[in-house]
Amino acid sequence: MVHFEKVLKDPVHDEIVVTDPWLWSLINTRAMQRLRRIRQLGTSYFTFHGAEHSRFTHSLGAYETMQRVLAYLGQDHDWPRDLHERNLALAAALLHDIGHGPFSHTFENVYAGRHEHWTSRILLEDPELNLILTQQDEGFARDLVDILARRGPFSYVQQLISSQLDVDRMDYLLRDALHTGVNYGRFELGRLIRSLTLSDGQVLLTSAGVHTAEQYILARYFMYTQVYLHPVTIGSDLLVAQILHRAEKLWHEGRLQETPRELPVLWQDGVEVEVSDYLSIDESTLIYAFHTWSRSSDPVLQDLSARFLQRRLYVPLLHPQPTPEEWAELRTAASMAGFHPDYYVLGRTMEVAGYVYRGEGIPVQLPRGGISELSRESRLVRSLIPDSEYLVFLPKDLLEDSGVAGQRVRSILNI
Repeated sequence: MVHFEKVLKDPVHDEIVVTDPWLWSLINTRAMQRLRRIRQLGTSYFTFHGAEHSRFTHSLGAYETMQRVLAYLGQDHDWPRDLHERNLALAAALLHDIGHGPFSHTFENVYAGRHEHWTSRILLEDPELNLILTQQDEGFARDLVDILARRGPFSYVQQLISSQLDVDRMDYLLRDALHTGVNYGRFELGRLIRSLTLSDGQVLLTSAGVHTAEQYILARYFMYTQVYLHPVTIGSDLLVAQILHRAEKLWHEGRLQETPRELPVLWQDGVEVEVSDYLSIDESTLIYAFHTWSRSSDPVLQDLSARFLQRRLYVPLLHPQPTPEEWAELRTAASMAGFHPDYYVLGRTMEVAGYVYRGEGIPVQLPRGGISELSRESRLVRSLIPDSEYLVFLPKDLLEDSGVAGQRVRSILNI
């Protein structure tokens, strides 16, 4: 048998090793390679200039993390016992994000259909990918879909792919911390993996691993508060959404003069988007569209697109949620200053979950038998309570307006 090995250098794991030609063929499909053109952190590169890494690099990282988990559990727990389940685990880690659209969660909030839905459809309907998956067996793609939907008989794989202690989070926390340049997103991956154990269909944390899990949970908490929910990033996400909403509205009115041919398929009422059409859309498609629309005859679309390209983002303002009367006054003031209120006066509640344990906690195997839950074993984890704050987003030039409109806005928001 001919030896096969591909070694990929990686900034997080040092090396990602592929020794199966079948898995290598999955990596080189069109659907996987498209993820090179979708950033892992969406518009976070406007806030953290190093956050240019892609969904592709994270998918490879999740695959490598799964390899290391399987190596440890195989040695200490004799699992997985058959090649089929091992290949399911590795393929699920590699392909779990294949359904993401450009700018990720922003895109799926604008257009119906979460990335999990598209992942399932791509696994089942993309001819190239499905042909490779069925080389294992006819039901392999369906097994993958069931695993990602957290159903079916492969409970260990399901938990290692989607839980509070999964290979997805393990990789993206370390990778996102590295590329954003922050230190508090880091934790001891090897030690955390060695803290895993298996029992009666559950992936558990050993009691000796509680402190390592605390480090991991704190890393996740700070990454959410300081990176994922950074107000500037939320504002840039909102700007992308407003551009897409405006373009769609103009298209339905027959007033969108030019647009990439890939996008109108998303706007046709009552027409199901084909997988091949969805896979043709990535961030390069949208960036090209934004360049095109920055020359639009529609002043709103032209201005929004130019703001994105030139990083003139909405300003986030921490403020209690305005009353209906205050919203009406803000919208009136924006109109007076020449800003369409539907696109330039926005607000969002930002919620940090802390540590979710009801039905989703991390189970801990106790030294003398029995199973507890991490928040019951760690006072530190119990102290992480949910929090929320409200932010108003407005154009900087509206806030700095020297006329009556600007004065009224600053008065309402107590600036």
